[in-house]
Amino acid sequence: MDSLTTFGYTKDGKVFLKGYFDFPDREIGLVKESEEASLQYFIKRFELAESKVAELAEAIQNTTNKGSYLMKLVHMRTYLAEFNGLGDFPSLFRKLDELEAEIRSYIHENRIKNHEIKTNLLKEAEVLSQGTNWNVFTKKFKELKLRWIKTGSTFENEEESFNKAFDNYYNTFFERKNQFFEQRKALLESRRIRYEEILAEMARINAEMPENAQQEITRLQKQWKVVGKINARFFKELTKKMHAEVKIFNEKLKRLQERINANPIERKKELCEKVEGMLRTDEPLQIALVKSIQAEWKRLGKLKHPMDKDYNTRFKIACNEIFETFFLDQTAKTKYEHFSEKTRFEQLKIKIRLLKDSIKEDEFVLNQLNARDGYSANRRSGDSEGSSIDMEKLNQINKLKTKQRILKKLQSQLMSNY
Repeated sequence: MDSLTTFGYTKDGKVFLKGYFDFPDREIGLVKESEEASLQYFIKRFELAESKVAELAEAIQNTTNKGSYLMKLVHMRTYLAEFNGLGDFPSLFRKLDELEAEIRSYIHENRIKNHEIKTNLLKEAEVLSQGTNWNVFTKKFKELKLRWIKTGSTFENEEESFNKAFDNYYNTFFERKNQFFEQRKALLESRRIRYEEILAEMARINAEMPENAQQEITRLQKQWKVVGKINARFFKELTKKMHAEVKIFNEKLKRLQERINANPIERKKELCEKVEGMLRTDEPLQIALVKSIQAEWKRLGKLKHPMDKDYNTRFKIACNEIFETFFLDQTAKTKYEHFSEKTRFEQLKIKIRLLKDSIKEDEFVLNQLNARDGYSANRRSGDSEGSSIDMEKLNQINKLKTKQRILKKLQSQLMSNY
């Protein structure tokens, strides 16, 4: 015989919970001592489910983060649906519905607030992402990220895009920062290398002491000043080395000057032989060096020595030939495409042809000077115009002689080698 209660019943020695909502009747236990005792047991046990729901409700009311209880509420529904007891389960589920509605309302309000907070944080991140005050902005960006992490989620349909935007600003800033310091590191390294190169050039000049050593050292000192800043410790060490090289140069220059002053005619001999030696090599002509040698020659001035006139003549002839040879090379490279790639034979023929044309032009100019009316009279009278024509004619003659010497050398090279 069946025994009924409001929420359940017994049947065939078993205790059943009556169905509610979409739940069907469900077996929850066995009849043991008696049907009445078994029913009372499960009615009493229902109090445990009520207490669980009450505890959850109290916890939700007392927390400041109601959203964190949503999953606990979901688990409570599962707990109740499987709980073996007899009682008003629908009222407990309705209580859970009320609690869920409260939580979801709280979550919705929070997401509105989080949306506003994160929108403002994104604006800050956008500004910071373009910053260049790396130390200050790095600190600010890290603080901003902590605020972003601590801020709860916004609406589901925008949470991913918000996070993606923030990460993009964050990564952009630190990529720019890394790039800046990589470039700065490369720049500082290139400057350090340039300082080392200048030191190496100074050491080479000190070892070779070329004629233009003074100009070269001065040039390098000027370059040193504009290289730029590097690590203070490295710069101090490099500057110490630079001062040492300058000291070495000054000491060598002083000894050299003392030697020159002691025997200036010997120095003229050295300089004369040096420029003459340039004409006997196949090395590229160093015009800058020749000009520096000319400047030193000028400083030596006229000497009261029987060899001074001879050295002056030889020096002038050699320098003229160097400059004319250099000009001939430049003219050949300008007028003939790929001149440098041609054979030595072809280069010689081109130079000879150019030189012959140039000599004809100079001979024509010289003939005009000779044909000027009054030339002889002016020369005899010694007036300024006559002196001017004499000097012009002399320069033209010297130029012709120089080109004829070069032509003779080139023709000799052509005959002897080809």
